[in-house]
Amino acid sequence: MILAQMQQAQLLMLAGFVMLGWVLARRQIALRKRVTQDSRAANRELKAIQKRKDPVAPLSDAPVETQRWQVAMFDLQRELTAELDTRIAVVQTLLRQVDERIETLANVQPDASVANPTAEDEHHTVLQLRISALSHAGLTAQQISEKLQLPIGDVELMLSSSPAAS
Repeated sequence: MILAQMQQAQLLMLAGFVMLGWVLARRQIALRKRVTQDSRAANRELKAIQKRKDPVAPLSDAPVETQRWQVAMFDLQRELTAELDTRIAVVQTLLRQVDERIETLANVQPDASVANPTAEDEHHTVLQLRISALSHAGLTAQQISEKLQLPIGDVELMLSSSPAAS
């Protein structure tokens, strides 16, 4: 009797192992099947992407209004780039001129110019006084420039550097 019960227990345990193996095998088969299906779908998508020919120009398949807008933006970009390049060249030229003038001023002896004021220095002082007086009278830099027949930049420079402006 005990021998029969032991054989029955062993048989049940063996049946349990067989069922566990069967469940694990079915699970593994289902997983492989799903992976195979996913890889086939991915391969199909990759082939479709590789076959698709993208247009050479961006937005070439866009509506006409969008293409016009794109062309206008490219034109504006080209114009702005050219304008910036021009302004950069002007600034570089002005900086070069300023450097040359600084070098020239560095070579001038400071004592000689203070001891003997030249006619140009006196004219500059008189001109600065006239500009300052006209500014105090209420005239704008543009009006002073027209009245004294001087460049507006010179008038603005003298107004900004005059002691009354501080």
